[in-house]
Order: sequence, then C-alpha cells, then structure tokens
Amino acid sequence: MDQRLIAAVLEAIAVGDAVGMPTEFMTRRQIRDIYGQIDGLPSPELSLTHNNLKYAQVTDDTEQNIYLIREYCKTGRIDVNGTALCLLRWVRETDAAGKKYIGPSSLKALELVAEGEDPYKTGLNGTTCGGIMRIPSAVLCTGEKSRETLINNVLNCCIPTHNTSTALEAATAYALALRTAFEAVSADKIIDSALEGAAAGIENAPYRMCAASSAERIRYLRQLVPGFKTGDELLDFLFDIFGTGLESEDICPAVFGIFLYAKDDAWLAIRLAASMGGDTDTVAALSGALCCAFAKGHNIPCSVLTAVKAANQLDFSPLSADIASHWSIHSLNKAGDIS
Repeated sequence: MDQRLIAAVLEAIAVGDAVGMPTEFMTRRQIRDIYGQIDGLPSPELSLTHNNLKYAQVTDDTEQNIYLIREYCKTGRIDVNGTALCLLRWVRETDAAGKKYIGPSSLKALELVAEGEDPYKTGLNGTTCGGIMRIPSAVLCTGEKSRETLINNVLNCCIPTHNTSTALEAATAYALALRTAFEAVSADKIIDSALEGAAAGIENAPYRMCAASSAERIRYLRQLVPGFKTGDELLDFLFDIFGTGLESEDICPAVFGIFLYAKDDAWLAIRLAASMGGDTDTVAALSGALCCAFAKGHNIPCSVLTAVKAANQLDFSPLSADIASHWSIHSLNKAGDIS
C-alpha cells in the first residue's frame, strides 16, 4: 500500500472530522441559518454541540483511528482485548467524556470494560456508529491480506463496544468498500464490495436485531442518487427520509449516498456531509476517506489541511510509514494478524 495514499486518507479523515465537528447534531435548517454554505472550516463558536472545542479541532473519529493504528502497528495484531484496552487509554488520555465527543455505546461499553467485564460481552448492545467510525484503522492495518482476515479484524475492532448486527453490518460494509476503493476503477465495484461486506457482517453477528438494513438502503441509494440534480436534493433525502442520527444503519447509508454523488471528489464529500445535519463529522470523515481512496488522493484546499494539522499537532508521515512498512502482504501470516 502506497505511503502517500495512506497519509492522504488519514488527512481526509481528520479534515472531514474537523469540518463536520461544528455542525454535528444540528438540523439542515439550523446549518443553513447559522453557517450558510459550508466551504471551509466552520467556527465552533456557533456550534450547538461543540462550542467548547477549538477551531479546526478533531474529535473521536480521528483520535480513535490514530490510537488504534498505533496499537495495531505496535502489537502486530488486531484483537478484542488489545482494542478494548487501547480505547480505554484513549478515553483517559484525551478526556473524551469531558469533551463530550465519545458516543453513548462506546462510553457504556468501555465503562464496563474498566470495571472488569468481559470485552467479548460489553458490546452486545452497541448499535451506534462508533464501530464503523474506527474501521479505517482496521482496513489500513490489514493491508493486502485476505478478505477473511479483514472481516476477522473488523470484528475484533468492533466487538468490545459494537457487537450487534446493525453495527457489524455497517462496519464490514465500509471495510470491504474502503479496501476495494484503493484499487477500484469504478464506483460500482466499491458498492458491490459494500454489499458483500454487509452480508458478512450480518453472518458474523451474535444475533439479528429488528432494524433497518444498511445493505438495502445502499441498494436503494445506488438507484436513486443518479436522479438527484443537486447535492441539496441528496442531503434533504438523507436527513428527512433515512435519518442521519447516531445509529449505524443511518450513518452507513449516508456515507455511501454521499460517495455515490461525489465519487472522486473528497472535498465535495466533506462539505456535503458537514451540511447534511445529524452526525456530520463521522459521515464527513468516512465519506471523505472513501472518495480519497477511490481518487488515489484528495483535493482538500491546502489552507484547510494546514489549519487542521496545526490545530491538532498532526503529522501523518510517521504513521503512514509504519503502516506501509510493517503491514505489507509479506510481513505476517498468522490468522488474525493485521498484515
């Protein structure tokens, strides 16, 4: 996997997170009234949720992926216990609860892990998007290994906090799609991989929940998105019809709807997601990363990227170098290893 592309995907995640942070959990109308058209980094001073955060600051979407990548690179494995302990360390070191950007499923599950509960059981009620949110770490650290290894790594990345059919369907759909995007020459192939991944997530879930299907929503969007004349039409549909709240079955289709519209334009995907309403930062981070992988790079303005890196003291060169050098197809070959 090319180091420059790895770094570009990490940049897209961070910028999507930072651009979407101020508008998180605002409605479409509130975003229009307060911010107007999103074409840069909105000020968190006007945010209804994150006015305690600083300009261009990232949240759990970026931080969890960075923490987990470092953990997986250090240990050479993606496993349930390692994931749980790493996430606990992230909570302590970043004061994620105090900053109010840790999700409810993750918070409850990690509190149970801290109390000594089995991390294979703590995520049995986790349905929100905290699972799919951290999947870039599993994909990047799996590299070119087999489909089965990637699915196993996705499960081990999600189980401590999001071990439910809705969360695993969404997470595995995104995982296979993102991995395919690094090599794919068509959006259709990426969507095919997403549907394959969704089925694998359901197959590996401990039980089937009564909830909307991410896969069926993606199939519907595949037919519907070409008919939208403007990005606003797409966003109105996602917000008003499907919903863009915390649940995995909302966020996963929103990511793919925006990808199908923006395709190789990562900056457009990020701006659309930030304007969508609901869990804007997660959708912006994930759709931006998917478009970036598909385009084999991003078109984020230098001024925006520089501001995000400076505000959060981010340097993705060492991290992308670790991924590229340690997790090639030739490094490790045991089941569950992340190479």
